[in-house]
Amino acid sequence: MAEFIERVATDWIEVRAKHVRVRKGHPGMLQMKQLRALFEADSLPVMSCFWITRDKRIHFKPNFPASLRPAVRAIMLP
Repeated sequence: MAEFIERVATDWIEVRAKHVRVRKGHPGMLQMKQLRALFEADSLPVMSCFWITRDKRIHFKPNFPASLRPAVRAIMLP
């Protein structure tokens, strides 16, 4: 799956136990600060990720919590 994401993603962000890691792309400092604040308040139980494609759509790994998806969309796609 990593090869597929590497091919199609413009931004790829991985979240593991309150740590946010950029795997691909260059999100802004404000976006990273907001993501860290979001995941510190509501941590993920496992490692998960999301990525943004060229057509500006956000795709989430299936284990990404549905309750956090709207907040991530609001941060990453203003």
